[in-house]
Amino acid sequence: MILNKIGQVLKSYDDFAIVSHVSPDGDSIGSMLGLYNTLIESGKKVDVFVEKNLPEKYSFLPGYKNIKTECNKQSRYSCLIILDCADILRLGELKDLINNCDISINIDHHISNSLNCNINYVDSNASSTGEIIYQILKLNGYNINYDTAMCLYTSILTDTGGFKYTNTTSITFSIVGDLINTGIKFSDIYSKIYDERTMYQIKLLGKVLPTLEVHFNNKVALLTLSNEMLKECNANENDAEDFVNYARNIDTVEVGIFIKQIDDLKCRVSLRSKNYIDVSQIASKFNGGGHIKAAGCTIEGNINEVKNKVLNAIKESLEVIK
Repeated sequence: MILNKIGQVLKSYDDFAIVSHVSPDGDSIGSMLGLYNTLIESGKKVDVFVEKNLPEKYSFLPGYKNIKTECNKQSRYSCLIILDCADILRLGELKDLINNCDISINIDHHISNSLNCNINYVDSNASSTGEIIYQILKLNGYNINYDTAMCLYTSILTDTGGFKYTNTTSITFSIVGDLINTGIKFSDIYSKIYDERTMYQIKLLGKVLPTLEVHFNNKVALLTLSNEMLKECNANENDAEDFVNYARNIDTVEVGIFIKQIDDLKCRVSLRSKNYIDVSQIASKFNGGGHIKAAGCTIEGNINEVKNKVLNAIKESLEVIK
């Protein structure tokens, strides 16, 4: 069984690098730190890397201050572990670490994962990568302490949208119950993530909401964010992490779109759906991916050009289901 094989690697190797995609979300940070805290407790040497855009909203998590945003390309590790990253290119420059390790492990829950490592475990039925990390640790006899539980709870909480998305299962709740039994203050964690907002975020939201457009008989809503807006609000792209939900949450809307400018020639697109549109299929048309109801991609072009490309792709999907 692959999970046992991963456990054997965790126990037999002594030094690890744990990495995830650029602009990490709660699942990637929570799963990385959950595994990090466990390996550190077991006496291993562990470095955790994220190339850029490390969100401060997760700074309350144990081990956060040890996440590194720069890596020497010549660094060598016995084992490289890639978490919550469907495409190795989304690691940015950290992708080069795969050539500087004895063995590489890829753990993910995105069905579109490109399977680039020596050991690949992808469970698209799992709510989150954090859920998979929990299963690996429990199966291989690791103690899940308070610090690890905080991180894995955050991972699962964020990728299930506070347990409201349909990827939440009875297995998810069983795992969460075990994590809560360690004594973590789950209500405080929820408040940190979903209730607290910086002044920069609120100002940025005030800039983004007026960009709202609705299309296709109000079934599709779209919001955009330019770099100029970020500058005006003294904000960064992490401050807009969940803005796509404002488009998705409109009562008539099936698909919410959030287009975020990267530069004059490229945009990052987030897609969310409610019921019958598989947005991972739409994202795949642009070499992106994700889940049925939550996906993303990077598309060349300015905001208006990208907007037209995405709307045309969604129009095709809407026509297919008529």
